[in-house]
Amino acid sequence: MKNTRHSLERTRRSRGFTLIELMIVVGILAIIAAIAIPSYTGYITTSRQSAAAANAQPLRLAEEDYWLDNGTYVAGSWIPDGAKTLETGALGWRPDGDEGDFDYQVTISGTNSATITVTHRDDAGVVATLNLSK
Repeated sequence: MKNTRHSLERTRRSRGFTLIELMIVVGILAIIAAIAIPSYTGYITTSRQSAAAANAQPLRLAEEDYWLDNGTYVAGSWIPDGAKTLETGALGWRPDGDEGDFDYQVTISGTNSATITVTHRDDAGVVATLNLSK
């Protein structure tokens, strides 16, 4: 008789988690998510900036070479599913390893200065800007 009562108590206690225990776990997960999500977002932004700067450097070099030969910069754009005047024009430049993530725009201010702007396609925010001037 004593054995049966003990096993009934054990069965009753081991049926599952209490509401308080589940609420504590949910609270802990919420705290972890509140810390991790902004960290992850910052990491993504930093990696996009690095990729944009790395992709824009060959464009900067091509613009500088063209300026040395011709005394002016070349305006144009390279948009993955649109205009590719930087590739088809005088520069013949196209991004390497970009996979269509960025739009590139070169704007000219006079003959001695230009601005390269790189925009990420998903969030349409400017990720990198390079200013060229002589």
